[in-house]
Parts: sequence; C-alpha cells; structure tokens
Amino acid sequence: MDNKYVLAMYDIRGKQEYIYRSNKLKEIVGGSAVIRDCFKDFLYPAAKEYRNSINKTGDLEAIFNYKTEKSDTDFDRKKFEERMDGNQYIGEVVYDGGGNFFVLYKNDKVCREVNKIFTRKILKKTYSLKVLCTFIDNIDFDDYKNDRDRLYKEHSIREASEPNEIPTQVLPFTQVDRMTSMPLYKKYKEIENQEAIKMSKEKYFKYKKYDEIKTEEKNIFGETLLDNLITKKGEESLLAVVYIDGNNMGAQIQDCLHGMKSYEKCVAEMRSFSEKIQKNYVDSGMKAIDKMLDEKYNDCTKRRFVIYAGDEINFICNARDAYAAAKTYLKNLPQKDSACAGIAIFHSHAPYAEAYKIAEECCESGKTKMKKLGIKNASLIDFHYCQSGIEIDLETIRNIETNGKTSKPWFISDINITDKAANEQYISTEIAEAMAKELNNMARTNVKSLASHAKDSIPSLKMEIKRIEAHSKNKIKFDFYLEKLLKDDKLNDEEVSRLIYDIITVYDLWFDDNKERSAEIAE
Repeated sequence: MDNKYVLAMYDIRGKQEYIYRSNKLKEIVGGSAVIRDCFKDFLYPAAKEYRNSINKTGDLEAIFNYKTEKSDTDFDRKKFEERMDGNQYIGEVVYDGGGNFFVLYKNDKVCREVNKIFTRKILKKTYSLKVLCTFIDNIDFDDYKNDRDRLYKEHSIREASEPNEIPTQVLPFTQVDRMTSMPLYKKYKEIENQEAIKMSKEKYFKYKKYDEIKTEEKNIFGETLLDNLITKKGEESLLAVVYIDGNNMGAQIQDCLHGMKSYEKCVAEMRSFSEKIQKNYVDSGMKAIDKMLDEKYNDCTKRRFVIYAGDEINFICNARDAYAAAKTYLKNLPQKDSACAGIAIFHSHAPYAEAYKIAEECCESGKTKMKKLGIKNASLIDFHYCQSGIEIDLETIRNIETNGKTSKPWFISDINITDKAANEQYISTEIAEAMAKELNNMARTNVKSLASHAKDSIPSLKMEIKRIEAHSKNKIKFDFYLEKLLKDDKLNDEEVSRLIYDIITVYDLWFDDNKERSAEIAE
C-alpha cells in the first residue's frame, strides 16, 4: 500500500434538476448531452492542459481511457505503473458506467491541479453544473473493495457538506431569465430562421450542445417535431412520455464482484458489466422499439428519444404506441435483467417536464411494489392519463381521483417473476389484456359506463354488469368471466373493480380491438 497513487470518484450532482429546468426539448436534450459528455469535454482537456504545463507532450491524451484507446477490459497494475512513470499519462480511467466515473491519478498533487482546471472549465462552459470529486490515497491494489468502501465513506461526508449556492447572484438592474432567475448571457437562435433571443449562460450552452450533436445523432433522436407524432391535430393530440429504468444496479454490481478483491479482477468485471448494461438496456432496447414502430408505420423514427444512457431510457411517442413500446422493451431484456417502465399520457401542448415527472413517478411505483413484495428481479409497467393539471405529484393525483386505489403497476407476466414472493397476489399484463379482451365483447358505450360504476362501488359495478348482460344481443357472460378471474387468479372484488377502471381509462388507446371503431375514433 506504500504508493503515491490516489483513487478519485466524480459525481455529477443534481442531474435531473439541471436537465429538466426547462420544458423545451432542445434544451433538455442539450442538457443531458452536456452531462453525458462532461468528462470528455472538460476533464480530459483539463488533464491535458496540466500535463503540458509540466511535460510538453502536444495533443496526446493525458488520461488513459480503456474505451477510447480500444484496450481490452482488463486492468493491469504493471501496465498502469509503466504509464504513470512516463511523460504522457497522469491518470487512468478505472471505471466509467452507470453514472460512476473513477480515475486513478499519479499522485494527489496531479489530482488537485487537474480538478482546479476542470472546475474552471465547468463553470465557464456550463455555468451551473455541479461536479463533486472525492479521492483517497494509500491505494491497495490487492483490495479494491476496501478502497471503494473508503472512498464511498469519504464521499458521503463531502456530499453532506456540499454548498447549494448558485454560481453568482445578480444585481437589481441585471436582466434575468424568467424561469431560472439566472442572468442573461448572450443571444442565440432557439429555432432556425427565427430571430436570436438573449438567454442565460446555462441555457445558451445547452442549446449550443444540442446543435453540435443534432446532425451526428439525428437518427437516434428521431422525430424532432412532436406534432408529427400525434394521431390528428385538433382531434387527438395525445402523446406519451415513456421512462424506463433498470432495477437494482447497485446490487448487481455487488453480485458481479462477489468473491473478488484485487483491482485486476474487480475492475475487469466492472468494465465488462458496464458494457453489458449499455448493450442490454440501451442499444438492444432502442432497436427493439424501432423494430416495433417500423413494422407498424414502416418508419422507425416515429418516436423522440430524449435520454439514453446507462440503464435509463426516456422517449416520447404517440400515446397509442406507448404501452406496446414499453412492453416490447421490457420483453426484450435478457432473463436475468429487469426494469420498470412509467408512462405519462399527455396532450402535446402540455409542459413536457411535468409529464416526465409523472412518468418517472410511475416508474418508481413499480420499484416500490417490488420492494414491498420482496422481489429482486421483475419488470413492471405503470401509467397515468394526465387529464387535468399535472403540477402535483402522482400520489396526490391518485388520492384525489380514485382515493389512492389502483391495480397498477402491472407485472410483465411471462418474464422475470420466478422469485416472486410466495402466495403474494399480483396483476400482470396478461391478466389485464385478458380482461380487456372480455370488454371487447361489449358495446363501447357499455364499456365506458363500467368505469364510473367501478369507481363508485363493487355492488354498483355488479349491478351494471347484470344490466349489460341482460340487454346484450350477443348474450355475453361477463359475470362468468369475473367469477373465473376471482377463482383462478385469486383476485378479490376490490382488485377486479380497480383493474376494470384502470383498463377503461386507456381502453380506446391500447385495448379496443375493434379496428373500425378505433379508426373512427382516431380520425
């Protein structure tokens, strides 16, 4: 352990607040790209600048990155020490993935001096992005876990003492941004062919970043004009935000390092794990969604990806496609991987950031359900139809609308539920779709009438079902199906009534299989 090296961890603070400080998509995408490229754009140049002040090595990189150097995923202590003894490298990326960024530096002086330059660049180029760096010395190459635990402990202390002030205050005569109260910086064009407007420094660099990446990542982003995603302007301008997040990433990392101690083994395993997460949760997931949309529209760009990094993906699509897209993504995950999806259906003119917040809370409700049932590996879907104001949290909205009663979230029925707690009841997408299939035997007016009765009381619902059966030309036996549902799937009357209500709220969008009727509604 008697060495001069230090292990540093970088943590970008307040990511969600930084990204979603605006309702404008270009600004949101630009903000997410600023965070994604933060170290590439600012830390590596800072390290190069400091290295060149000591050893003029020109434009060569100063921090060895196993990803860009096309190295294998192994970490070799001997090779690392050889790099640090030379004139080019002053640090090496240990791990980059899932929001974590670790660097081994030559010594503590190098770490401090690089971070001074890095901080200045962050302040100058982003204005308000906060990056916290914590480092430890006395590195033990034979015990990575112990070093990581020491680093996390030190980092938690730094987190608790981190100040929350904005970079600079403004004077009474300073022009400020009306939403953020930040001082205006310079003019920039939000929209092509329109007059440039004066904006804050944070906003300016978000737009500038968006304009930098929009060409090279155009196919990934997809449709940039949201009005092109709706069914018909003026009649059904419904969109959906779909937010999907992987489950138990911290626990998965712990599991993959089980029985390992040395840097060589632990770092190699973590790097391999990061590549797998990127492939399974982002690359393959996005391809699965695009394939589904291509089969439906012969156009895979009928969506707008906003964020796609690590184990998180966030996109906008036509409200009618949201359930199928989320389900396709979750079913595409390998057996040992799982995620929760949240869907917020909203009108295209509604504030995007507010709709996103609801989608994120829907996703979180799935994770809460897993914890409640003691399930470690399951994929769930929750959704909310934003029919009124959405500037309050999801729990409050549901308490107002349905007294907090809901059948959601739903489990993806045929994957990742092998470790479900014994004798615990759950509602799956398979059960929900079977219920919707029975509802399709009724006239649409009868289906809609069930919603209010389901919300009212169980006796009211049963009475309405009897009325529908008595007046049905097809002599449907919906009550028989409910009895079967109660017996075979062990749902009680309350759970059935909640399920019926939740299905009917999105029935026209997702579950009405009468194509002529659906087309008539969409026109």
